[in-house]
Amino acid sequence: FRLQQVARMSSRALLVCLFALVGCASQASATRPPEALYLSVEVREHGQKVASPQVVGFEGRNIAVQHPKYRLLMQPKEEGQGYGVKLDLELPSGHRLGHIGLLHGEERAVRLDDGVELKVLLMRVDSPEFRALIERSPKAGQTTI
Repeated sequence: FRLQQVARMSSRALLVCLFALVGCASQASATRPPEALYLSVEVREHGQKVASPQVVGFEGRNIAVQHPKYRLLMQPKEEGQGYGVKLDLELPSGHRLGHIGLLHGEERAVRLDDGVELKVLLMRVDSPEFRALIERSPKAGQTTI
């Protein structure tokens, strides 16, 4: 009888510890500030480049680009070791939805329909790769010949 009681208590203690551990882990990820991300997008319609916005935003939040010729809404979310990005594109020719998975520093293309393709680059802002990209970019007001 005594051994069964100890086993039940051990099982209960183990379950309590497991729930506490899961609770702490989920709270730690919930309290982590959202990651600042850089996204560079090239939009091609029937092979012609129609847009190429570059934006900085936060994971888990909507990033909107408004332009007279298009509207692009992106929502990057951490997925595994990388990010999944929901894409919502409005062009004069119509509305398109898509999704792309990217690792930090990765550039990939996604076809939203027969005529529209997006090439997306994603980088964490707090990274040496992003700092190197910024240092390589021409400064505002400087021109190259």
